[in-house]
Amino acid sequence: MGPDKKKMVEKFPVSKFVSGTRGQDIEKLWHEFHRLYNVLRQSQLSDQEIHQYKVDAENWIRVFCRPAQGHVNSLQNIGLYRKADVTPYMHVFAKHNPLFMQQLKAKGLSLRIFSTSSIEKKNHNQIRVFFGGTTMGGGNGNKSVVHDIMFFENQHLFYLMENIPREINNRNINADNKKNSSSTVINEA
Repeated sequence: MGPDKKKMVEKFPVSKFVSGTRGQDIEKLWHEFHRLYNVLRQSQLSDQEIHQYKVDAENWIRVFCRPAQGHVNSLQNIGLYRKADVTPYMHVFAKHNPLFMQQLKAKGLSLRIFSTSSIEKKNHNQIRVFFGGTTMGGGNGNKSVVHDIMFFENQHLFYLMENIPREINNRNINADNKKNSSSTVINEA
């Protein structure tokens, strides 16, 4: 997380823009995320600290997507976010990072030395190629955007591994003109 995002998560006064307990709850939620993020960035953690991180991170996800009660977008709405708003990063944050932390601790390492910039770059490139620079649309039909991207990438890998050419020459024979015409079809995958 860059320095600007860190400042936003740590100091942005959500409760000044979202009134009532909902604003206060959202502000607390993101302050807790900042605290958990700082735990991840520590160079050494005890087994107890890793266990406490696991408990707190799972609780953070539960608070993030606790069920809404009342009318959506009203002051009486108790829920914060929808379950559909939980991202794969958040899943890893709560469910996989504690295991990674234990494994790295056994080798005298920590998550502090790792970066996700290469993953972010791949994600950026896939979105740019697949959507032409936008993520609008939400996917193809009933399938999610992630499914569409993975299908596209798997198709690329298949063509590469099977040595399928990107261009195929088609010949059309017109019986009336007795001329042969040819065209090139470019494999889009």
